[in-house]
Formats: sequence, structure tokens, C-alpha cells
Amino acid sequence: MSGTWRLVGYWPNAWAVAQYSGFAAPDEPELPASVPGSVRGALVAAGVVPDPHHVLAARESEWVEHRHWAFTRDLPGDLAAELAERPDARVLLRAEALDHAGKIMVDGREVGEWRGSLVPVEVDITEAVRAGAMTLSVQFTDVPAEMGLIGWTSRVRDWKARCGYYWDWTPRLVQIGIAGPIALELRAGTALENVLVTTEYDEAAASGTVVVRAGVPDGTALTVTVRGPGVDVRHELDGPGPHRVAVGAVGLWQLLPDEPQPFYEVTVTVTESGGDSEARRVGFRSVRWQAADDAPDGAEPWICVVNGTPRFLGGANWVPIRPDYADLSEHDYRIRLEAYRDMGVRILRVWGGGPLESETFYDLCDELGILVWQELPLSSSGLDNTPPRDDEYVRQVRELATSYVYRRAHHPSLIMWDTGNELTDEADYVFDVLPLSADHPVAAAAADVFGRLDPDRRFVVTSPLGPSMWALPDKWGAGIHHDVHGPWDQFSETFEEWQEYWTADDSLMRSEVGVSGASPMDVLAEYGLTGPFETEEDRVALERLWARSAPRWLVRLKLREATGSLAEVVAANQQRQARLLAFAAQHTADRFPRAGGFIVWMGHDCFPVAASQAVLDFYGRPKPAAIALGEVFRKAP
Repeated sequence: MSGTWRLVGYWPNAWAVAQYSGFAAPDEPELPASVPGSVRGALVAAGVVPDPHHVLAARESEWVEHRHWAFTRDLPGDLAAELAERPDARVLLRAEALDHAGKIMVDGREVGEWRGSLVPVEVDITEAVRAGAMTLSVQFTDVPAEMGLIGWTSRVRDWKARCGYYWDWTPRLVQIGIAGPIALELRAGTALENVLVTTEYDEAAASGTVVVRAGVPDGTALTVTVRGPGVDVRHELDGPGPHRVAVGAVGLWQLLPDEPQPFYEVTVTVTESGGDSEARRVGFRSVRWQAADDAPDGAEPWICVVNGTPRFLGGANWVPIRPDYADLSEHDYRIRLEAYRDMGVRILRVWGGGPLESETFYDLCDELGILVWQELPLSSSGLDNTPPRDDEYVRQVRELATSYVYRRAHHPSLIMWDTGNELTDEADYVFDVLPLSADHPVAAAAADVFGRLDPDRRFVVTSPLGPSMWALPDKWGAGIHHDVHGPWDQFSETFEEWQEYWTADDSLMRSEVGVSGASPMDVLAEYGLTGPFETEEDRVALERLWARSAPRWLVRLKLREATGSLAEVVAANQQRQARLLAFAAQHTADRFPRAGGFIVWMGHDCFPVAASQAVLDFYGRPKPAAIALGEVFRKAP
């Protein structure tokens, strides 16, 4: 059902009057909208609101959050006829991601509702279709009043990507829309639900195994086929499983390969006539973890062994490509992922302030040979970083983790999970804080789900992980720096200070390290972030403008004291970012296998800010820092 729908905006709840009077006056009249797609994307395309990426234009579409929005289209004309020919069939609407809450309407009558954008929505519309229904509407009604960068994790209750509420690299751009595939399914007979396909590879025997789970009743006959290079296997199975299907000799999925990957298609079919069928593309590889050399007793293992070879994990932290990620194309993903591939990036950490990444993202990572570390959608907030503990919230975490596994665990690129970013046990703001403990109810629930459904993949409680969140110079040699975050421009007043810091480093894993760098001049010019720069008054005015998009990262630019042209200041700042990151990454790689990896914060800009810690710009192009990191990553063990 992708394509062009009709979009109408209403004052809150005004649309509901139509159920009784047959008429509801819109606030924003009908306009075309792409599906998948966001409300804002449709409004920009129609000229109703400006491109939100230009200087302060994001503010001009904040009103969008305060309306209700209906995406509407006609139902297929032959749907009722098909249903009449198959009286035992059901018509189901299935949507991967509806962001964020609302009601499903058929001919203006409610047939279902949902809340939460991070698990699929399924609604039975059979009876409405039998009654002759003509139109389908997805009515978005509620945008939660959530927190952005600063707040309290203990108060975050809605399952929605938080980064759209403002972070230090994007203004407030809260998405509303159909953010993934949406389809009508005609089902009859035994349904195949919750199909989970994972793989195993035995290095000693050089053979692969497929593990299949299917949401079917006991006694249901299933047929499983596995086809790919050198493999054509068919097995008859019975019931939900898990079932282990021996495949024999297989080609190995590779890290950053020079040749196309050897993929295999696993098809699970209910054997009865007309039975449901589901297919998954998989790959076979071996991933295990071993302790870093000289690691303290009890430390988590941070040396990743891929297909029998220990590999240094040079990587980047991944955030949504755009705040309105419903509008992304495959091309948007490919530009950035191929740039990471060319950098020699071996792992992308999908940060917990965003959503579960898309099938497109995972398919491309599979093809390019880039490993993925996926977090659940929980993140730190500054004023506290502790998830809620109540039974209902824990139940929701279980549901979410289960959904994540069933939807993404077949991908060979995915190698690990965690509960979320920078989570802690502290109830209030404390700097010298400990990472979330394994016995927190949320962490325990996540560990149980991943351990049962995806036992061959690694799970860690959170990142950072270990006795200390950060690596601080006064604690060198204490054995407490395991997986740590930072610094983000700290210890870099001079290059000598930066050298001294990294030369003494004893961390086992660096999963977030950032240095700020300005956006390129053409990006600054395109989005209204340039201006006169000759006088101190000019420079003060530009600094104030830049502070609207990147206040945290202006300290290293020192615009007020700058000499030379703006282009010269930007170039010098970008070279500083490149030099510092390259030194830190090289020193960490040189310590391998005493250190397992270096993951830069962050990978790419999702908004054209004046300066950020991204190494790919708003268009997905490498900044000098990306080129410098590539020199390190491509040569790493």
C-alpha cells in the first residue's frame, strides 16, 4: 500500500465529529502524502511549511505536533470480491511503524487503535470489508510530551525515538507519520506468525545450521527450505520449534568483503494447501568474544573474533539519518553506509535514542559486511539515567525486545544487543555514577528475552559497562576502565594535553569518543549559516546565530577571537577534529588486543548544524575527520 495517500489535518478531536454528523472541518485541507512518509514531509512538499533544515525554520513546523492528522486512501476494489470467494479468510492491516498513536478508521468508523511507534500494528478489518467499506484511514491523534537531551529517564514512558525532541545535534523535529511498510494481508487457514530464523556456524566442522521458530499450534506441519550457494535443503517439521536444520558446508559471510556475500534464503511454509509462507535472507558466520590482554578479573570480553580471527572494532555511532526518518530512501542509507565501508568501519552502534533501524539499513549492512550493535530505545537524560522499574514498564520492555529479535535476528550483520545507552542505577544527577546493574528489572527482562530467543548473540546490560562510565586520568591503572564513553572534546585544550591523555589510556573498549568539527562551507551557505566575518561585531553576530544550532560545540571554534576568513576558520577546525580523532584511534588500535575497539561519536549529521561531532556531513560526505579515521581503521588488525 505504499504510494500516494491523502493527508488532512484537524484541530485535536475535530475529526471525531464526523462519526456522528458525517462532517468534520479540517484545519489543513487535503493534500497528497507519500507513504511511507511523514506529515512534515508532505507539508514541505506542498509548500505549507518551509524546509525545516534552514536556520531556524524548524520552529515554523512545531505547530504540526498540535494537530491530528489522517492519512487516507481507497481500499482495493477487488478486496471484497476476493473475500467473498474465500469465506474463511481474514483481512488484516499490518504496519511496521506508525508514529506514534491513534486509531484505524474504515469508512469513518473506528476498527482499531494503537500506541507506540516501535512495534508493528496489526488490525483485523474483515467485517468492515464484508460490509462494503471503501476507504481506510490511519488517524494520528497523540504526540507524547516527551523529553529531549535533558530530562529524567525514569519518567520516559512512551516508545518513540527521543532524538526528535531535541538533542545537541538537532533541533526539535518530532516525527508523525507512517514510518515503515504498510500492507493489507488476506489470510486463510493456519497463519504463520512470529517467524524467527537464526543461524549458527561450526568452525571446527565448517558447517552451518538454521534455527527456526514459528508461531503455529502444536502439530502444525511445516516445510523449511534453505537455498543458496552449494545448498538446497528441504525439511519437513512439526510445531512451533525451535527446530534445528542442518545445512552442511556453506560459504562464510565476511567482514567488509571484496566480493559479493554468500546469502541463503530460508523459507518456512505451513504445509497444508494454501498455507502461509515466510522467507528470510540469512548468512553464516562465526562471532565470539574473548578477554582483552591484561584485562582486570571480571571484565567483560571486548575482543571480537570474526570467523576465527580477532578483529579491532573501528566504528561509528549511528543515529537516524533524519529526524523525520519516515521520509528516507534506500539511496539515503546507501550513501552513508558506503561511506562507512570506504572508511573501513567494521561496526555501527545503533544508539538507543533512536528507533530500531530499518530492514533497508540491515540489508545494506549485510551486503557491505558491516557489523551492527543494536540498542533498545532507552537512553540517558542527564538529570537521571535510570529506567522505570514497575511491572507494566518491564512487560513493555519484554514485548519490545521480543519484537526486535523476531524482526531483525536473521541478519548476519547483527552481532550484539543491549538495554540502552548510558543507563545507570542512580535516581538523581551524579557524575561519578555506575552503569546500570544486571539485576535492574528492565535489564533482567531484556537479558531473559535475548537469552531465550537469540542465545548465540551477545547481550550486554548497557554501554558504557564496567566499574566506571568514563575514563578519567586520576583513575589510570586502577583497572576500572572497561567499556567507557567520552571524552567529547574534554582533555583537548591543546594537542599536547590530548596526547598525554591517550598515551596513558588503559580502557578495554572505547564505544563513544567525540571531537567537534564545523560543517563544510557549502552546507553552512546552503542553510543560512554564513555571514559577514570581518569585524568583531560580525563574528559575535555569527556566533549567536550558530549557537541556535550548535551551542555546545562552539567553544573550540572561538569565533570571537578568530583571525582570517570564515572559510579558513572552518578548515582549521575541521583539521583539528581530524588530527585529534586520528591520534586517539591510532593509539587505541596500537594497543590491540589490550583494547577491543574505537567507535567515534558520532557518525553522520542528521541536521545541518554549524558544528557537531559527526564525521560525515549532512549530505553523507566525509569530513576530513572521516578521511583521517579511515587511514587508521583500514590498517587496523
